[in-house]
Amino acid sequence: MEQHPLYRLYVELNDKVNKMTDNSKLAETCDLTDFIVRLKALETKPSYDSVIEGLTTKINNLEATNNELKVKLEQLSKIDALESRIYVLESEPKVNLDSINERLNVLEQNNLKTTLDDVASRLSTVETNTNVIGDVSYRVNELEKKPDLTERLSAIEQVVSKLSTTSTQQ
Repeated sequence: MEQHPLYRLYVELNDKVNKMTDNSKLAETCDLTDFIVRLKALETKPSYDSVIEGLTTKINNLEATNNELKVKLEQLSKIDALESRIYVLESEPKVNLDSINERLNVLEQNNLKTTLDDVASRLSTVETNTNVIGDVSYRVNELEKKPDLTERLSAIEQVVSKLSTTSTQQ
């Protein structure tokens, strides 16, 4: 309350009136009704503190909104700059395809199709030879598992000679 400007004005005016009444010469000649009327008029004036506080909050809100808009405008300007750069990149290709096309033409002229057909036919014969090698190695392994052929032949000869001797004796 003591910080309110009207209260301070009231206290100051009251002090001045008290001083004037103390001086008897001035009190008789001075009319205080004018001061009292003016003081009551000041007291009845509305206070603008709430209006000022409302305005400050609105100003703060406007400043925050303004800052947000600035950020969004910066983003939009960046996007606009990107659009022009993308357009430039799309309209002017930076890759030179001439050397690649020349190399492809050279490869196409080397008759790669016939070479690939020859390789495919050779692979089919290699595959059959591979299958034959596998079969032969299996058969050799099976033969190696059996007893020695010379032993088997001698055993067969003995059986045949025994048969021939028994058949002649009978």
